[in-house]
Amino acid sequence: MLSKYKYHLWLHFIILIWGFTGVIGKELGLLDTTAVTIVFYRMLIGLISLFIVLRFLKHKIRITKKGLFATLGTGLIIAAHWITFFKAIQLSNISLALVFLSTTALFTSFIEPLILKRKYDFKESLMGITIIVGIAVIANTSSDYYIAMILALISAMCAAFFSVINGKLVKEHDPKSITIFEMLGGFIGVAIFFALSGELNTAALAIDLEQFGHLFILGSVCTAFAFLVGVELSKHLPIFTMNITINLEPIYAVILGLLFYPNTEVMPPGFYLGATIILGTIFVNALLKRRKT
Repeated sequence: MLSKYKYHLWLHFIILIWGFTGVIGKELGLLDTTAVTIVFYRMLIGLISLFIVLRFLKHKIRITKKGLFATLGTGLIIAAHWITFFKAIQLSNISLALVFLSTTALFTSFIEPLILKRKYDFKESLMGITIIVGIAVIANTSSDYYIAMILALISAMCAAFFSVINGKLVKEHDPKSITIFEMLGGFIGVAIFFALSGELNTAALAIDLEQFGHLFILGSVCTAFAFLVGVELSKHLPIFTMNITINLEPIYAVILGLLFYPNTEVMPPGFYLGATIILGTIFVNALLKRRKT
């Protein structure tokens, strides 16, 4: 019985790991680790971990010159996505950041027609209006977190951009090679940011053993391992199954947040009403797309 659904179970396990990134980000924030520093080390550790594993598997890392520039640039978008995401968690909590991050589907509906040159589906406008209603409900009951909400929405927009761009890149290049160079591009971008801000020094990047432990898990398990397993699962599961199951990430994250930080993760009833509207709309939209397909 379990062997029949082993890939589904692995998928849920990976989504649980992704949901756990919020817990690690929150913990690192409590340890006075800035969002930029978190992403600097996450991309560095993720890059090294992926490189070691792919070399061990004797997987050839190759990409064209055009693909190289595209992946390095996409890495900058991923870095911006992670920085705004972790900053949103530090300014609010895991629940709010992950629910707002789930609006990636809304931004994708507008970005896809622009990048992929496809016709805009006006039915998605209804999804957009409904999600905005959900956001308004949350904003009305969580007014102390306006900046965090804006950062989480920026993070969602960045996630939509790199998801659509990656959708084009994987048709021409190896997914594992793409990720290696995206990690490299993001790492270089964050390093340049540190350099321009005058903070690229040992004091700014100094971390203790506890911080390193969290960052190592974030970079190796939540990034490199989760990606490699995710790529493998895409060979065995329908894309629709993966996409709609991934929408469970905010729900997993909210539950994890309540388990680890019950004092800060409990939100007003209006938050859960708005979250239900947003997540429910995303699930219904995915089901309608399935029927259309």
